[in-house]
Amino acid sequence: MKKSSITKNYLYNLIYQLIITLIPLFTTPYLTRVLGATNLGIYSYTYSIITIFFLLSSLGINTYGQREIAYIQDNKEKRSKLFFELIIIRIISTFISLILLLILTLIETKYKLYYQIFSIYIIANLFDITWFYQGIENFKDITIRNIIIKVIYLISIFTFIKNKSNLTTYIFLYSIMTLLTNLSLWIKLNKLVILPQKINPIKHIKYVLIFFIPQIASLIYTVLDKTMLGIIVPDIRQVSYYEQASYIVKTLLMFITTISSIMVSKISHAFKLNKNKEITNYLNTIINFIWFLGVPITFGVCAVIKNFVPWFYGKEYLSVINLVYIMSPIIIIISLNNLIGIQYLSSTKNQNKYIFAIIIGSIINFILNLILIPKYSAIGATLSSVIAELIILLIELYFMNKLIPNINILKNSFKYLILGFIMFLITY
Repeated sequence: MKKSSITKNYLYNLIYQLIITLIPLFTTPYLTRVLGATNLGIYSYTYSIITIFFLLSSLGINTYGQREIAYIQDNKEKRSKLFFELIIIRIISTFISLILLLILTLIETKYKLYYQIFSIYIIANLFDITWFYQGIENFKDITIRNIIIKVIYLISIFTFIKNKSNLTTYIFLYSIMTLLTNLSLWIKLNKLVILPQKINPIKHIKYVLIFFIPQIASLIYTVLDKTMLGIIVPDIRQVSYYEQASYIVKTLLMFITTISSIMVSKISHAFKLNKNKEITNYLNTIINFIWFLGVPITFGVCAVIKNFVPWFYGKEYLSVINLVYIMSPIIIIISLNNLIGIQYLSSTKNQNKYIFAIIIGSIINFILNLILIPKYSAIGATLSSVIAELIILLIELYFMNKLIPNINILKNSFKYLILGFIMFLITY
């Protein structure tokens, strides 16, 4: 296959992530005022529950599939066989997920209608083959299709969401647009794969479950924070505050982590060919990239957030300001975690070490949530997440130094931190 440059793929993937992440920049100010903090709190809480079923439907196929496709990206017959084997596994896992969701709606009746509408979102996951396109390093098709669908979604929000009674419409639009986005990726698929004569999906079950373990663990400090807030704290608005603070930080984080999906394929392919020096060069380049972008982004958001929140969200969301101050270090921490855990450890078949780090961090985060959320609400959940991510980073650094000792994660960091602090003072 024709190889794309890292820069070109980064730009395509950046645009793809921008479309996914920045559309809410247009819709969120409108929705926070039209639907209100309570309705958006309900949305965030039910979405956190649905994410559990979504991950069950996904298993570890996205990460495992991209890596394995990258290994054999130049062999159409082999990648076709692998594609259909993983699709069969996803069909089964999605069916199981929907059955469990049905059981939940029979038990939890308060938000039953919202869960039922969100089932479309679970079904949409069945058709998500982004991992295949990423594995063959084809980011152009992903980007173009997402732009079209997301523009339609943007127009639909302003057309159909008019008052606080439109929460169900909002959930439906989000779910159906996700389905359309994923279906659009199948249009060109007949040119990329062929029907294999024989398939054996069973041989992949062990590995997709292994890659599923870190997703379960990461669930504790990404999704369960909101779930625990919704259960423990009587004020459902706290979930909305936490959700919006996370959105701001994760949107900025996207500018750095968007390179992850590109480098997974690059490092996996280099590992398959035993090009260790090439892997080292990739890692050192990304480390410098993280400090170069991560530091000014982190200091920048802290400098402007006090003015940004009331302008963007409205005065009802002033609580988001302190949450962003506390959460902002995650921009650098998660970027380094992605570098070590996803781009290096998982790509070089050391995912067991990545899983161990995730599990330890998740357990600590869960315990801290139980301690801090009852007393500090959303601030407690935020503190727990930052501490958990830092612990994961320290564990992963230990493993990486054992495997590839010539990588200096702190190289050039000091000069960026000094310049970032000066920028913060001037901007603030």
